[in-house]
Amino acid sequence: MISLITICWNSAASIARTLDSVMEQTLRPDEYFFVDGGSTDGTLDILENYRPQFEALGVKFAVESQRRVQGEAGIPSAWNQALAHVKGDIVGLLNADDWYEPEALRLVSEAFDGPDAPEAVSAAVQMHHEDHDREWVFVPGSLSALPWKMPVPHPGTFFKRSVYERLGLYDMLFRISADYDFVWRCSKAGIRWHSINEILVNMQLGGVADTSRALARKETFEIARRHSGFFDFRPALAWLLRAMTGR
Repeated sequence: MISLITICWNSAASIARTLDSVMEQTLRPDEYFFVDGGSTDGTLDILENYRPQFEALGVKFAVESQRRVQGEAGIPSAWNQALAHVKGDIVGLLNADDWYEPEALRLVSEAFDGPDAPEAVSAAVQMHHEDHDREWVFVPGSLSALPWKMPVPHPGTFFKRSVYERLGLYDMLFRISADYDFVWRCSKAGIRWHSINEILVNMQLGGVADTSRALARKETFEIARRHSGFFDFRPALAWLLRAMTGR
């Protein structure tokens, strides 16, 4: 059973593409859960227009308003809210401006059924920018690179629900880098990983992480130092290199 989660807020300009990509899957999810942060631009109307189409295909379709809690970062809080509800053995997080290739869920499902019984599967992600000359592909790498950088693309990563049950949910102190912290926790816990080098997910650049570079650098440094140890020089050097290059 596959569960998909999309969190959204004023996503009317892009969410139809996201929804269409899920409907066009050769293997559709069993449930699709949305958490909306208070959209006022027609996002909710679009979701309700798609609801009967998904339900006709046998996909459980649910939309819930985000519960705001003071001191909690909005994105991981919304993920956690959805994760408390979904029932699938495999869970994917799809951003409201990203979209899947048609074979994505089928290939991911087959990877989870492979002989090594992975608990996480990461697929390559095509990164799209308004300036098409800057497009690039994020291919999953080794978790050994964690002190330096995020080695796997979170939008292309699917987890067994049992991983969340075992390790807990996303840390809501981190506005941008909660996914980096979660992958660190997975690595330290020995979660079994499988990589697919084929592009299965498309990500539209320009979101919170892309427009708040200084905060992203600060959070990734704090997370890497927390997990690798205070005396490991690599997180500090990685922060310096990012600051020097504007990343």
